[in-house]
Amino acid sequence: MNKTVKGIIAGGIALGVLSGTLILLNVTKPDPEPNESVSSVDSTTTVLWSHDNLEVDHVDITYGDDAYTIVRTDQITSADDGSDVANFTVKGYETLPINTTLIRTVATRIGTVTAQKTVEENPSDLSRYGLDKPQAVAVGYLEDGTVLRVEVGDVSPLGTEQYVLIDGTVYTLLTSAVSPFLMPTTGYLDCMITAAQAEGDETIVEKVTIDREDIDFDIVVEYDKFYAEQESGGTTASHIMTSPTPCNVNVEKSAAITHGMYGLTASKVYVGHPSEADITKTGLDKPFCTVTVETSDNKTQKMTFGKSFEGEDGVTYYYGMYDGVDAIYEFTADQAAWVTVQPVDIAAKLIVITYVWDIGTLTVEADGYETMHFEGMGSNKEDYIVTLNGEEILTERFRQFYAFLLKTSGEDLLINEPVPTTKKLASIKLTRQDGLKEQTVEFYEAEGRKCYIVVDGVCAFRCRRTYVDTLLKNMALFHTAEDFVLTW
Repeated sequence: MNKTVKGIIAGGIALGVLSGTLILLNVTKPDPEPNESVSSVDSTTTVLWSHDNLEVDHVDITYGDDAYTIVRTDQITSADDGSDVANFTVKGYETLPINTTLIRTVATRIGTVTAQKTVEENPSDLSRYGLDKPQAVAVGYLEDGTVLRVEVGDVSPLGTEQYVLIDGTVYTLLTSAVSPFLMPTTGYLDCMITAAQAEGDETIVEKVTIDREDIDFDIVVEYDKFYAEQESGGTTASHIMTSPTPCNVNVEKSAAITHGMYGLTASKVYVGHPSEADITKTGLDKPFCTVTVETSDNKTQKMTFGKSFEGEDGVTYYYGMYDGVDAIYEFTADQAAWVTVQPVDIAAKLIVITYVWDIGTLTVEADGYETMHFEGMGSNKEDYIVTLNGEEILTERFRQFYAFLLKTSGEDLLINEPVPTTKKLASIKLTRQDGLKEQTVEFYEAEGRKCYIVVDGVCAFRCRRTYVDTLLKNMALFHTAEDFVLTW
């Protein structure tokens, strides 16, 4: 009875009058609006059919303008419960990485369909449910020839269910039950392009070369056996930057550059099997960035990146292709650090990194100061013996002085800077006891109360002049009992 009807029907009204009133009310009750809840014929959950995914041969999906077929492969996988489950792929995309878990749900969902409600049998107006123009149509074909068809319409007012048309009847199914049908072809292509490096895999990334259009030099990072094998100190990575400026690299910041090809994962697959038009549209015909990675197993991996664009989320994405995979992906700069990295981002600012007890000789020179030539022998603070200009000195005093030298920092990374011809202010020369490494660090005058730092003949950094001023103070303090100055 319409809720606007008020009052109580008097017991003395004739039965015929009451019947007429009820008929009138039923006739004049308005139909539900499209967005209102449609009363169901049956609110009981009903299993319409149930088949194991091993019975499914293939599924045809039409989603918007996209039409594709999910086909069963020969591979059988054991599920967590020990049962066998079939694997599937997208027809025509067999050579591309597939999200095997996600695509299997297509067969699972078409194989077993459970209606939450039976809404209307033989509906006269499918548009009320968005089924006059379905969002998707999934047709499953079983091995025995059975055909299972599900047409997907609008989301119901509940928000967690969706209208579907099956065999002429409108039902609601859980949205999660139909979501695998509401995807384009690319939705089933795996965004993980390469596997992560397996535990125990000792393959070494020998060299990474980044060639970018926005910089006039290559960024090259190479494996350095010396740093990889020396455990003392633990302050540097096993790779060094060899171009554009030779220097050590920061352990954490360089990891995405050296090992980014392992577990390489995109945000989205833009298109599988791209046409020449797709490649041109995304700028991959003339790549903005090319990354080449060489590993110790004699393999070479290559990535190219084209145009960038701003997504709806405000994030900048880059189109990219991995050599050997015929698909265009979309990456963020976090997923593909090579597209934005600058040498200064990964360069280690600390220059002198040799562990104190590894030092064989250390020579410190400065204009107007007596040269300090240290010679040491030993492996720890208990047995290390050190001399200064031939005279034995306290090991602890040497360690304190060297602690200052370890703070030598290149504040500004220089690119292709010539060796300066200005006045040399000071120099540090160090040789390890085992002879595996020698290092020379020289300081030259620069404008603006700064100094150039030349490392092994390369003008690599610039720092404040106050560092050299502090070095001179500490040289003068060495034979006193005063503490060395460690800040400047």
